[in-house]
Amino acid sequence: MHAAVMIPIVSDVFQCRVLGPGCEGSRRLEERGHDAPLPARRCARLGEHGSWEAECREKGIIRLWFGTANDERFIALCRARQWDRLTELFRAEGKSKGTATRFTNETRLFFEDDGTTLWITFMGGRLWWGFLTSAAAEPHSDGGVWRKVAGGWRQTDRAGERLTNDRLSGAVTKYAAYRGTSCRVDVADYVVRRINGLKVPAVEGAIGALEDMRRAVLDLMQLLQWRDFETLVDLLFSTSGWRRQGQLGKMQKTLDLDLVLPSTGERAFVQVKSKTTSAELAEYVGQLDGLSGPYDRMFYVFHSGEASTDDDRVTVLGPEKLAEMVVNAGLATWLLGKVS
Repeated sequence: MHAAVMIPIVSDVFQCRVLGPGCEGSRRLEERGHDAPLPARRCARLGEHGSWEAECREKGIIRLWFGTANDERFIALCRARQWDRLTELFRAEGKSKGTATRFTNETRLFFEDDGTTLWITFMGGRLWWGFLTSAAAEPHSDGGVWRKVAGGWRQTDRAGERLTNDRLSGAVTKYAAYRGTSCRVDVADYVVRRINGLKVPAVEGAIGALEDMRRAVLDLMQLLQWRDFETLVDLLFSTSGWRRQGQLGKMQKTLDLDLVLPSTGERAFVQVKSKTTSAELAEYVGQLDGLSGPYDRMFYVFHSGEASTDDDRVTVLGPEKLAEMVVNAGLATWLLGKVS
């Protein structure tokens, strides 16, 4: 694992069920109280080039090792909390004063964590998190020490959504590239909110605005004349990479648009309806086998009504999906101009 980050926790935000029933971390969070000070935040790498990733994930542990020549001495000093003498040990092994002090501080934080610190790490393009149990650190057969993560590492937020790097702020994912052993974290509040399945206020506001826009677009599409609606559908497909080969509505009843996807050569045709039903769609599906042309699939597009099919050759684009596509394609202004 690259880096495990110790984050301050606000007890009234983190709920017991996030951590799993009865785990020690959850009990400690409940005991903190709403006004309790926040614990320190740190980041520690687990293994050179992620060499401990599989073991730490599968066993639900965190490992720590600074490559000391005398592991028994290192562990004895840590268990005795003789941190000044641990610094001397690092110095005796050739570490600079600053490095020896840093190693000691990082080791101390690892040994003295009482289970109230949230740890995160990045692996496989996702953020993983967990809390340590209260059990003491134990020697590892390959060197250094390890501690157990209560309930094992988790990779989802409270809502069950995976915490993938592409859905996280770069202010957090930058720690995935950290190559030291430990560092301070400056985005603790954001990480806590994301693990709790919460968005920052600005993001929540933007999501609400987008939803309002989609609802408005849904209403506006129903005001379009049929020919304008067909033009809108054509624009939507062209912004998605499809290229119109011809407008065949006047030539073949089943077809309104003939499309090709240049990147793959895939051919498709589109049937555009203002209002429709599943029964009407079934009639069109029934004509597919007798349709001439090199088509791989059919799109059935409408802005009012409901229609569905189990035929895997047909992709149904109804009102909600169309509204989303219009907003994502930046065509809301075009639509507004057509109905104003």
